[in-house]
Amino acid sequence: MLQNKKFHLDLGEFYITNICNFDCPGCNRFNNYAFTGSQKWKDHAETYQQWSNIVDLGRWTILGGEPLTNPTHLDWLRGISSLWPNSPGAFLTNGYYLKEDNRELYDIICSTNGRVKLDIGLHNINRRDIVLDTVYKWLRGNIVVRREPENLRDLPGFDENWKQSYDAIKDESWPSCDTVEEWNILPTHIQDECKTVHGLSPEVLSETRRSYAITDSNGVEVLISYENFFHQGALIANRTTNTFLLHNSDANKAHDICHSKTCHHFAHGQLYKCGQVALFKEIDQQFNLTLTNERYKLVHGYKPGHVDMSQDELSNFFESLDQPIPQCTFCPEKYHINEIKANSGKKVQFLKKQKTI
Repeated sequence: MLQNKKFHLDLGEFYITNICNFDCPGCNRFNNYAFTGSQKWKDHAETYQQWSNIVDLGRWTILGGEPLTNPTHLDWLRGISSLWPNSPGAFLTNGYYLKEDNRELYDIICSTNGRVKLDIGLHNINRRDIVLDTVYKWLRGNIVVRREPENLRDLPGFDENWKQSYDAIKDESWPSCDTVEEWNILPTHIQDECKTVHGLSPEVLSETRRSYAITDSNGVEVLISYENFFHQGALIANRTTNTFLLHNSDANKAHDICHSKTCHHFAHGQLYKCGQVALFKEIDQQFNLTLTNERYKLVHGYKPGHVDMSQDELSNFFESLDQPIPQCTFCPEKYHINEIKANSGKKVQFLKKQKTI
């Protein structure tokens, strides 16, 4: 019998915990609330073994929540890395729980010969120095530091964002500055005000927008990015009534702007289009999520991919992964983008949901 051809995903994200110590407003996986629940590797290892025979991954990421809060995170890292031995991967963390003596984590990443990286999202620009200090102590031997991208212009959407940022603070008497190259011809007093009052200059952006890529003598690499801007998430929280709503968007418009539409999620041994639809049911189970009967059915009606599907069912599922789904209506069709300064601490407690309306 001929073996079925594997399906391909450019990216597979393995979501292993709802728990996070940070309170980032707008978290699109809702971990800024007191969201509970973690997945043990042993409970899903056999299922992911089957998935490895079904799916070829261009690359993969282990994430949460904060994956270092999952007691079995090392098992997850070993397991996923061994099941997809030819795919580059990343362990995505906020770095808060990374310690100099996390040697087992280091050894696992080191054993992959550069295929797997530690990826740290700061979520607060003020955390940079303490995280850098920890990373330098965690790595071994000679350390090489690069800044990525090499040029500001290589940042996604940089030219458009530059013009928008300058125009937003521009006094009527100031000349235009539509590109970063025009910065040098601005009068000095305008440059000084932009930099000291508004935090806008090529130098400031070079320091605050470019990531760090740090490699040691063993080829272990740590990527550190600021990730201090979040898009508005699906949940609309009313802290007065202690309840949640979801957006009621045009599904196609929400999908068009979505930054997660190609971030296909493995969770609880099943494959979901994105991290949001993977978690809507759990959010409804844990919190006071206000839904009509119709929207309740939509929250609970998504059918993820699973290893027991027939070949035809799998084909249909993978062919539709890049298309909008009805549940896209729960996400915003316009983004509000805000800078965040995440803190570690007590989360907002929302009531459990008992009934639909």
